[in-house]
Amino acid sequence: MRFSYFLVLVLLTCLEPQRTFSTPKAVKPAKLEIKGYGLLGNWRLKRMLRDVELGGKKPEFFTPTFIEDSALLLTSRVKEDGYRSPVIRIAIELAGGEKLRVDGNELLENPLSRELRATAITFSIEKGVLYYYRRLTVEGLTVLKEKEAISYFIDTEGLLSTKGMRVYTPQRLRQGLSSLTDALERLGYAQAQVTAAQEAMDPKSGAVDVRIQVQEGPKFMVRFVREETQYSGQTNSSLSQVFSGPKPYSRFWAQDFAVQLKNVQYRKGYPDVMVDLKPDQAQTNADQVMLDIVATVNTGNQVRVDQVVFQGQKRTNPVFMSRRVRVERGDLLNPIRVEAGRFRLAELGIFQHVDVTYTNVDENTRSVFYSVEEGKRREISLLFGWGSYELLRGGVIYDEYNIWGLAHHLRLKATQSIKATSGDLTYTIPDILGKNADLFLYGSGLRREEISFTRVEYGGGVGVHKLFTPVHTDVTLRYSYQILDAMSIVSAVASEGLTNPAVGSIILDLKHDRRDSPLYPRRGYKIFLNIETAASELGGDANYERVEFWTSWHHRLMDSMWLSLGFSHGVAISFGSASDNLPFNKRFFPGGANSIRGYQEGEASPRNEEQQIVGAESYMLGTVELEQALNRKWSVVGFVDTLGIAEHMENYPFNRTLFSVGGGLRWRTLIGPVRLEYGYNLNPRQLDPTGTLQFSFGFPF
Repeated sequence: MRFSYFLVLVLLTCLEPQRTFSTPKAVKPAKLEIKGYGLLGNWRLKRMLRDVELGGKKPEFFTPTFIEDSALLLTSRVKEDGYRSPVIRIAIELAGGEKLRVDGNELLENPLSRELRATAITFSIEKGVLYYYRRLTVEGLTVLKEKEAISYFIDTEGLLSTKGMRVYTPQRLRQGLSSLTDALERLGYAQAQVTAAQEAMDPKSGAVDVRIQVQEGPKFMVRFVREETQYSGQTNSSLSQVFSGPKPYSRFWAQDFAVQLKNVQYRKGYPDVMVDLKPDQAQTNADQVMLDIVATVNTGNQVRVDQVVFQGQKRTNPVFMSRRVRVERGDLLNPIRVEAGRFRLAELGIFQHVDVTYTNVDENTRSVFYSVEEGKRREISLLFGWGSYELLRGGVIYDEYNIWGLAHHLRLKATQSIKATSGDLTYTIPDILGKNADLFLYGSGLRREEISFTRVEYGGGVGVHKLFTPVHTDVTLRYSYQILDAMSIVSAVASEGLTNPAVGSIILDLKHDRRDSPLYPRRGYKIFLNIETAASELGGDANYERVEFWTSWHHRLMDSMWLSLGFSHGVAISFGSASDNLPFNKRFFPGGANSIRGYQEGEASPRNEEQQIVGAESYMLGTVELEQALNRKWSVVGFVDTLGIAEHMENYPFNRTLFSVGGGLRWRTLIGPVRLEYGYNLNPRQLDPTGTLQFSFGFPF
């Protein structure tokens, strides 16, 4: 029954009232197939052809130009993967049913007939020999470790050094030489020379031996920089010392330093400022060259904004766009501010492209033109997943963009799994409460079979979200009104809290994330905080304070080994007796793939005297995890999870500890790691499992 409700919800999402559609005659698209490059390789190459050559379209026929260009593109792509002599064989089925077979390598000399129309094409790839580095040595390098230098040529992150991690192509060799040269130059070795000598190449095995030779040269250091600024209309230059070293000199440093000087003048309204850096004098000490730099700054004319014009919008309100860019007539023309306005338009998510240009009115006045291309108005996305507890998951997301032409956003999300049904509706109004402050209204519903009861929750609320860019922190404050029903629960467990209350609460979410990647964090840290205050004065039956805190820290130990530490803590404090004020649904039920991994979801919760799961009012969870890469796609992990739990607050922070140790295998994908892990319980309680096998997506903490 629940699944039928879900299907009805999906169908209603896709319908628009008061609009009729005619059914066009179905056109059968031409068929494209690729063979010989492995299951995932075939799929990637096929998607490349559809995106690059067809622009995502599915034509009725394939033209000769498409076939010839595709053969060249496939050959080039396979060569980039290390197969220097691939053969592409093409099977073509024509519109009249005739079939042709051609060699892709001969199409340049023998092009196809221009009249050809193909209804099906199969590209069969014969890869040939994979060329790889058998030996790669570096000579003459003293300022970098040899392993770091080699990493510019081959993948060194992993215990296993397979041929696929040591692919050789002339292009990759050139890129490696360029990258190593740039690395030396950033350290101040501006005259460094890096060359390669090929010692051996076996065409039968593909083994290649290469020797890299490095001549570092002297190290160049900047001692100080003297700035000479020439303002338009003034005969004298202003002099100042803007930098005191020493600092390694390179063209990268010079570019960055010139940008800093330009930014100072941009803010003063000089968009045409020019900066020239020249060495004034040099002093050689042993292997170092000390440089004194003269920075000549020519500001050009001071310019003001005449008009701010928007072009290309069809539905979007120009007044709203003007408020968004925050550039007005009469302002000093600051390119940094104009570019920030372009970025604020782009981050609305309603434009495919946003460009900015200028038009001269006179030598002291310019108009600013923002050109936009509006994106999709509606979008439907499908969801799919698998987890050890909920098993198969599927769903749909419906997005409506740029409502009323004011960038309002409606999102409807419906999901269904073996154990849960949920739906969420969110309506967002951007910048209504100030800079980067979005107002949103939301409603949600959830029915989920937990390990000891059935959770039914529905309600909604209103809130505001603000991004504090300087401190990299997201803050959300919202009011929520919900019905929290705990069904199929025995009376002994029900006495632990309210089982069907209405809850009115104020909720604060704080997210400070300084990790290098949310999907694959290798360094940095995060701090997340959730505080919920419920009171009868807010319109509900419950009175409690619920606080949950998460943090993690990640550090690279070696090139292919990482250490991650995680800690989370939660408390649920009732104002009065817990049985009369704390909803049973708001208790903590630890366990699972993102908690203590020796247990299923909720299975590590406290138990009463009858061994029934009752949830915790306080918990602490600490995790230590070590990950070792095997290659670019696979890694192994070992972990220790420690959980402290307290059934009631009088035993805060915990009166029982559980320990799990284990390991697993991870596969790197575009959407995050796919994890297969086993947690073994060191001190299981009565009825606890010896261990649990977890299959899940995403980083655990």
